[in-house]
Amino acid sequence: MKRQKGFTLVEVVIVMAVIAILIAVIIPAFQGMQAEGNVTKAQAELETLKTAVISYRRHKGTYPDNIHARLTGTTPKLVQEILEDPFATDVSTTPDTYGYITGNDATFGDYFIIYSKGPDLVAATSWDSANDRCKITIATSSDDVAESNAPVVKE
Repeated sequence: MKRQKGFTLVEVVIVMAVIAILIAVIIPAFQGMQAEGNVTKAQAELETLKTAVISYRRHKGTYPDNIHARLTGTTPKLVQEILEDPFATDVSTTPDTYGYITGNDATFGDYFIIYSKGPDLVAATSWDSANDRCKITIATSSDDVAESNAPVVKE
């Protein structure tokens, strides 16, 4: 009898099962690395925005009411283009950008907070007037990223 060349059905099924198992292991690991990369990107961009907001105040005497329009629209431009938040904190803008809070505290004075809600997509950053600081509430979220002219704490 002549022997035919090729794979049996059992061999094909085994190879497909091995490939499926590999994919099931690799995809979650890749998604975790992607989230870490996005957090690092957000941290770097928030530091850039913080520097630009402080520079804006030095030149204009006040913090900008809208960091996206003011920092890219002032002459000279403090930020060349609107920075897109990988976690889409402020979806009222196009592209989705970082959150921005300004205010005046009786004790601290004028403050600003620029933040990203992080991978869990829940914003937990606020002003803590009792302690004159920017607070990220860990009970709600521990992955927010924030920059401020005040101390930033996670509780």
